[in-house]
Amino acid sequence: MAISPVQTLEVPDVCHRWLENRGTVYELLIDFLGNCPSLSMIAEWSRGSGISKAAECSKAGTDLMKYLCGRSPEELVRICEYEGAEYRRLLQQSKPRQAAESHYTKDGCAQDLADCYASAGVAFNKLHGEADDHIAIELEFMTLLHDRMLNNTYCEDSMLQLMEVQEQFLEEHLLSWVPSLCKDLKGSTQSPLYQSLFSLLEEFLAQDLNMLKTWKHSKEAILVH
Repeated sequence: MAISPVQTLEVPDVCHRWLENRGTVYELLIDFLGNCPSLSMIAEWSRGSGISKAAECSKAGTDLMKYLCGRSPEELVRICEYEGAEYRRLLQQSKPRQAAESHYTKDGCAQDLADCYASAGVAFNKLHGEADDHIAIELEFMTLLHDRMLNNTYCEDSMLQLMEVQEQFLEEHLLSWVPSLCKDLKGSTQSPLYQSLFSLLEEFLAQDLNMLKTWKHSKEAILVH
């Protein structure tokens, strides 16, 4: 789960809501892009406040909240059946067109990702045999770095290093292929859930990089002075 920023964390005003919401948005994307949506998962997100944080990030988040929230139990069952079928059609691991970086980049990324994860001391517990370059794994890596960063608020060097790793990972990996993934899969489904999720994913990652750079530059400016 996302960790709330500690009160002593110095963050520019423009970054406050982003920092409070970003971990939850990553968790939302990981849940729905890494797992076939179960009734319990859909019900939990539809009842909780977490989905409203996605709504603060983009219109796609608002569309997602409207689709899932305020539904009757019967409606949630129908949503689960329909969206579960769409997940299996679009994203299931055994499908030829996986949601994986290697399907969208010409250069091999497997060793780069393995080195990146190892250098950060990260080893994933892959319950479904996910590849290192699957969208859910790459998003989970960002979530782990986010949590570590918030746990290193008293060590400026560690914080800046973790910011740099996240910025580099977004630029060199996620943002190098996710826009193509989102374009392909939005064009392949009429699902309100996955239309909203792919739009949210694309918008959020671009925004996340921008806000991460803004905060990092503010921290560096403070250190210089």
